[in-house]
Amino acid sequence: MARDTPAAALLDGGGARKSASFGIRFANYLVNEGPKHIVTALWIAAQIAYYVISWIQLETSVELTGIRAIIKEGLPTARAAANLINLNCAILLFTVCRNLISMVRTTFLNKFIPFDKNITFHIVIAWCLVFWSYIHCVAHYFNYLRVEQALQPVVTSQLLSWWSGPGLSGQVITLAFFLMVTSAVESVRRKYFEIFWFTHHLFIVFFGGCLMHGAFCFIKSDPAPGRDVCRGGPTFWKWWVLSAVAYLAERILREVRGRRKTYVSKVVQHPSKVVEVQIKKPSAKTEAGQYIFLCCPEIALYEWHPFTLTSSPNEDFISVHIRVAGDWTTAFAKRLGCRFGKEDKDLPPPTSLPFVMVDGPYGSASEDVFDYEASILVGAGIGVTPFASILKTVWYRLTTKELRRLKKVYFFWVCRDKDCFEWFQDLLMTLEEEDIDHFLEINTYLTAALKVDEMKNIIINDMEGTRDALTGLRSPTFYGRPAWDAIFQRIRKTHPGTDIGVFYCGPKALSGVLHKMSNKWSDSGMGTRFFYGKENF
Repeated sequence: MARDTPAAALLDGGGARKSASFGIRFANYLVNEGPKHIVTALWIAAQIAYYVISWIQLETSVELTGIRAIIKEGLPTARAAANLINLNCAILLFTVCRNLISMVRTTFLNKFIPFDKNITFHIVIAWCLVFWSYIHCVAHYFNYLRVEQALQPVVTSQLLSWWSGPGLSGQVITLAFFLMVTSAVESVRRKYFEIFWFTHHLFIVFFGGCLMHGAFCFIKSDPAPGRDVCRGGPTFWKWWVLSAVAYLAERILREVRGRRKTYVSKVVQHPSKVVEVQIKKPSAKTEAGQYIFLCCPEIALYEWHPFTLTSSPNEDFISVHIRVAGDWTTAFAKRLGCRFGKEDKDLPPPTSLPFVMVDGPYGSASEDVFDYEASILVGAGIGVTPFASILKTVWYRLTTKELRRLKKVYFFWVCRDKDCFEWFQDLLMTLEEEDIDHFLEINTYLTAALKVDEMKNIIINDMEGTRDALTGLRSPTFYGRPAWDAIFQRIRKTHPGTDIGVFYCGPKALSGVLHKMSNKWSDSGMGTRFFYGKENF
């Protein structure tokens, strides 16, 4: 009877609404955050479970009674941690096999596993290795001390730590790993890329040491007829060999592909220290939104730097726009004949263009633009480069009637320097003039304050509201930062019940804002979801 009363019905309805609300919130969570969080959580849970199982097995093994009597709980603690080091090393190299990742990201698996976050997962695995290595090392230091207490003065902890096979190899492994991790911290990697690049190649020392580390049979089982006291010998190679072969094949492919016929066909110096480089490489087959690695042996033989393509697959060349900011880009631009400032005026012009090597192309999140009915493209400064390639391809597919699912593109370009808009001015004007069925909406934003004389010049050159004085486009330039809440709200209202792709390339701060907006304005109950993707090299 109680369920028939109005009050009970009201409460029941409220509970249903609350339950539905939770379901919608969870569905919204699965749009952008769910896959990466679930994969990471499963990986951590698997490690904890494997550690517990290993610890129990080692603690209860009847074959290890003798050594366990000496080093006690240090045995399962150290060896279980070693098993987790093996597990993480088994996956670590797969996360940097770019060709493999570019291939599998085009499969259905990409819906469940965020392959575009491969570098992020690489970092997660690295920190897991730091954690398990710390446990392994500390446990073994206590083990060495207990062995010394049991066997002194014949054996000392210093001897075991520094001059025994497992001790010395462990010190080498730890030092190499420490240098790799500390030089890969973002603040160091971005400011001193060369240090990061060369130090990270200590992975050869690291893995070489790991292969030898378990060969010295420090943990022995109790002697018995027909029993192998070394318990099968080293096991690291069994875990690592598959990823090692995959990575070796990857590196060989990169070297072979990078040395195929390639030459620079054209160089254009743009405002705000940006250089456009057009490269002819007949063997390169590209897709819109991809990126390449570029090497100039004259500048640095072993340095490969990533750049997003600004050319369309329909052009007979590949092009990149390079912001001249660091040592390598400055040296490369000067070698191409570009001159910046008074200090470069006396430099003689080059008599020839340099030889370059191109590795790639590789897939990125921006490739998925054509998988949505509506896409939002946001470039900040030089971060606009992948969208130049995409917009060219959009225009080509529109004119040839090859565009299928994509129906609307919202393009946002946010710059601090007004001269930056000249980089792709001709492209944007062409796209705007030939816009078919209002397919493309262009929004340019200038965030830096203008000087008084610049403002007067804009007013004087304003073409009576028909053309923007800064960009020459019919679309006006907005001054200040975009009001993202209002923008996302408008787009959601325009495209109800639609999956919308949000693609960004540029500084980290704006990425966080767009990621937050994509989550905030996704509403799985209404059917409108914003899928966020960011360029990751």
